[in-house]
Amino acid sequence: MKILLTGGKSAVALKLLKAFTKYKVVLADYGDVPLFVSKDYQLISLGSKNEDVLAHTLLNNCLNEGVDAILPIYTFEIEALVKAKILFSEFNIEVLLPEDTATYSNGSKTNNWVVFKSGELVYTTTLDEEINALATKEKLSGAFYINTDKKLKLITV
Repeated sequence: MKILLTGGKSAVALKLLKAFTKYKVVLADYGDVPLFVSKDYQLISLGSKNEDVLAHTLLNNCLNEGVDAILPIYTFEIEALVKAKILFSEFNIEVLLPEDTATYSNGSKTNNWVVFKSGELVYTTTLDEEINALATKEKLSGAFYINTDKKLKLITV
């Protein structure tokens, strides 16, 4: 499976690479990106940031790279991709975001985090059965911080 992870030049994206060791990863970011060769991932440019055609730009890059899933971590990408989930699914590309992003947008960043794909645990820094049960029940997708009060917050930059 191949996944495109936005925010590719950020420390957060590099931290999230730990979750996808079993996947081929394409890190993507806007503007110039360093030419860097790695056996663990590929780094590509998404071109200039244009929020008017954001979903279209991301879809084109997903199709060009042959990815199966996309995990957006820029805050400005989230609403656009939630609205475009059906379009992405028509091309068999899963958008790794929960349906209700507002529920998961508040909270603080912590050192504990988790990644789910359609309710299935992909990676966690701390095993929490209550959170896993919630994710399975809600069929959650995305990367989340786990707050001390066991609330999930989307990982964004």
